[in-house]
Amino acid sequence: MQQPEGENKQEEQIEIPTDVILDLDETIKATMKDVIHRAFAEENTAIRMCNFIKTKLQEKEEGKWNVIIGKDFSTDIVHKSRRYGLFKVGELSILVWQSGSTTL
Repeated sequence: MQQPEGENKQEEQIEIPTDVILDLDETIKATMKDVIHRAFAEENTAIRMCNFIKTKLQEKEEGKWNVIIGKDFSTDIVHKSRRYGLFKVGELSILVWQSGSTTL
C-alpha cells in the first residue's frame, strides 16, 4: 500500500541493520549503519536505496563506493582494507565496499 504524498515512513518500523561480515573500523561501521537505516526509511526502491547509500558515503568518506541490495546474490570482489561491510535488514542483504584508488 502506498503512503499518501507528503507522509514519511515511520523510522520505528525500519529495522536497524545487523552485521553479517565486516572489515571496517568502528567509525565507518557506525556511519554505514546510520546511512543504511536512513536509506530504508527515506527511499522506496532498491535502486534508490543503493544510490542514497553510495552518495552519502561518498560525501562522508573519501573515494568511490559500491552498493548491492538484494535477497540473494553472490560476489567475488576485491576491496580496500577496512572498507567492506555486509549487513541485513529483514530479508535483504546490503553489501557496501570500496575498491581501487581513491583518486581519479
